[in-house]
Amino acid sequence: MSQTKPFFVPQKEFDLINAMNEELIDEIVGQSVDIYKVSVENTDENIYGESTTKYYETGFRVNCLILYNEPEIIQEEFGADLNSSIEMYFQRENLASGSLNFYPEAGDIVDWNDYYWEINGTTEPQLVAGHPGYKHQIKATAHRSRLSSLQIEERPK
Repeated sequence: MSQTKPFFVPQKEFDLINAMNEELIDEIVGQSVDIYKVSVENTDENIYGESTTKYYETGFRVNCLILYNEPEIIQEEFGADLNSSIEMYFQRENLASGSLNFYPEAGDIVDWNDYYWEINGTTEPQLVAGHPGYKHQIKATAHRSRLSSLQIEERPK
């Protein structure tokens, strides 16, 4: 069964929207994060598919929009702990084309604002004209991760 395109939003208009948003994010807003993907070859897993030690590939820079959520202080029996999270909004077309060929996944590490963040999950909430054939945005949520739990040696600057 073939999927039809929206009548009032042709492919040419969708391409224009993508081009304008790419220029806005890359040239005007200028926010970026460094992404570290899990190195599957170097990370050993147990019989349950889990790993106590993860290793990461060399990081690379990706432009996106970032929403920093207000940190929460959690009182526990051993003292206070600070919990914070971010939301990153990537332009789908920008990630799929060019040299990036990247899709954010749970477990990836993000270096932003002198902290490391671990991606919890991703969704694709924004559709142009509400049509599933015109997916426009990838939203990734992440929580702050402790440096002691990571095996990252180099940080691109």
